[in-house]
Amino acid sequence: MHLALVQKIMYLFSNIVIILLVYLTISSLMTDAFRNNAEECCETGRIQAERNKTCSLKSHLLTTNNDTNTTNYCPYLTHICCLSNLRHYFCEEGINTALRLLPCNETKLQLIDTYKLCCRCCELGVQAGRHLEDCDPVPVLDEKCGEQFTNCCKKAKSLNCDTGFEMGEYGRCRDINECLSSPCPETMKCENTPGSYQCIEGCESGYIWSLKYGECRDIDECALHKHNCTHGHRCENMPGSYRCIRERNCGTGYQVDPHTQTCMDIDECEQGIDECRPGYICKNVPGTYRCQPQNCTLGEKFNAFFGRCEKVQCQPGFNVTLFGKCADINECAQKPGPCQPTERCDNTVGSYRCVQTFSCASGLEMKDLKCFDIDECTLGNHTCPSPAVCKNTYGSFYCECPLGFIFKYGVCVDDDECVRGNVVCPINAYCRNTPGSYACECIAGYKMIAERAFCEDIDECQTSSDTCEQKCINVQGSYYCLCQEGYRLNGDRRTCRDLDECSMIPNLCQYHCVNTPGSYKCICPSGFTLERSRQCQDIDECALSTHKCRNDDVCVNLLGGHRCYSVKCPEGYDKIGNNRCQLSTRWCQQHQNDKDLRCTIKKPVKYVYSFISLPAKMRTPMEIFRIRNSQLQANQYAEFDLRLIDAFDPFTKLSSTTLDNFQLKNYPPHNAHLIVIRELSAFQEIELNIEMKIYTNNILNSISIMKILIYVSQYDFYP
Repeated sequence: MHLALVQKIMYLFSNIVIILLVYLTISSLMTDAFRNNAEECCETGRIQAERNKTCSLKSHLLTTNNDTNTTNYCPYLTHICCLSNLRHYFCEEGINTALRLLPCNETKLQLIDTYKLCCRCCELGVQAGRHLEDCDPVPVLDEKCGEQFTNCCKKAKSLNCDTGFEMGEYGRCRDINECLSSPCPETMKCENTPGSYQCIEGCESGYIWSLKYGECRDIDECALHKHNCTHGHRCENMPGSYRCIRERNCGTGYQVDPHTQTCMDIDECEQGIDECRPGYICKNVPGTYRCQPQNCTLGEKFNAFFGRCEKVQCQPGFNVTLFGKCADINECAQKPGPCQPTERCDNTVGSYRCVQTFSCASGLEMKDLKCFDIDECTLGNHTCPSPAVCKNTYGSFYCECPLGFIFKYGVCVDDDECVRGNVVCPINAYCRNTPGSYACECIAGYKMIAERAFCEDIDECQTSSDTCEQKCINVQGSYYCLCQEGYRLNGDRRTCRDLDECSMIPNLCQYHCVNTPGSYKCICPSGFTLERSRQCQDIDECALSTHKCRNDDVCVNLLGGHRCYSVKCPEGYDKIGNNRCQLSTRWCQQHQNDKDLRCTIKKPVKYVYSFISLPAKMRTPMEIFRIRNSQLQANQYAEFDLRLIDAFDPFTKLSSTTLDNFQLKNYPPHNAHLIVIRELSAFQEIELNIEMKIYTNNILNSISIMKILIYVSQYDFYP
């Protein structure tokens, strides 16, 4: 079984080798064919550019006829060589345009960018040669454009406009329009061309030039359907024109116009072929005519039977109208009227009558054709009820009521003086109506002084001692109560209640707030003193010497307390002061032969202890320690390394503090700053080591250890 598998693998491998050999052979043949035919393919492209002035790449030619999987490179070479020669041709076209002093505005060329670039470079040289006389190369132009600039600049002085052109604005040539001077015969039209003109055969309207006959030939508008004959007309061609001939009758009252072949109305009245009777006037209308009666003058009427105007005869009391009818005359409307002043005129049909109208008005009586007043009050003919009194007037009477009443609805009713507004009672008073009179009463908070005189304010704060619990303020017509500072007015608007400032105002005290009647007070924890009524200021027991530390201990002030720290130096170090351990020279000499205890450059020369007290919830980032080496020389520099030695809560002995809470920022070559970048948990102790290495001329000189002891308070008071 294994032998058969090996034989199959060998068979497949031999086939793969044969395929590779065939592929390499074909590739070699294709490469040789490509290079042998390259010159011929490129020559085809040059000929295409010269003849057609355009280049095209046909995709169906990119494969050979024998093998569709084998690429034919000849069309690519043909297209590339064509484009190269075409670019050269258009560049020459652009240079020739500029040397002819013509503007570079050709837009019909295929490679417009090549044309314009060469034209502009040459045009720039021509302008420089004609005006500046400076043909030195321009550095900003590329090599080819600079060469064209120089060549055209040197030819600028000898350039002139071609025949048929004249010098225009900006030193450019413009075409002369020869057709303005009418150089062609009268029978021909002139057409202007760039630099010249040409005469074109012209024909009159209705004719067209025939190349076959060499003359103007008539246009058959009827055959070409270029006429405007309407339905019912036939088109007939004429030399240079046509005419429309009518083929249908126009009908009664119309006749055909021999020139336009259109239907025209027959004026029967003008031709005298109407049949109007005497006395009637003929009036023509389209297709026929009408007989209208003649117009009669005022006072006449047309008689249709006799065909004439006859005078109209009206009876007395009537007038003739414009329509020949008799209308009644209104004598009463005439001025002056026919009746006496004491009579009324009534018009009747054909006449009028006068009616006597003189009589006395109501409340008057006639005596000797004169009217006199009737005293209804004396005669008792009035209708005034008690207690109203009758008062006579000319032609009538009226009823008068007692004071405080008015006559209304036939009886005496009370007069409401209060509806008259503020004119009745004084300010701060209101009106109360009474039968026959009224009364003025002061509004609440005021009292009346004298009878209806004025209203005076009542001082409620003076009238009663228990009006308000604390403060009473009198105002016009009223009063209001106020409370002392630290109190607020209750809903009864009289009594006061104490304000709990501690619950109302957040963060009123830095530590703890205790409410008091009308006020409050702030309390600080042990180890702090109250300042500015609300701030808690730490008591520095170390500075005040209120601690109980030994003389050789370090007193470390904490927020709310202090700590006595005893610095114990490692073996081989001498204690200097209370916070420094210095490497002992004597000890080093004693142990110089002991390979385990001897002093080397890697042994720290000193330990320096620093103590820092921080509040809880401190703001971050915050710089808490700096190292400055001001005495180092220019050839010295320092390197720093930060390590976390210990961190714990004094009670739980646990801590979440890591080295990630801190950052040691170096300031080369000598300094470094210790920064807290993440918030530290409250109430914990942290020990950090900063190892400082001093190098002189890149050689380690000494090592020092900075021990940073940090105490984080349980309080968030900032010192």
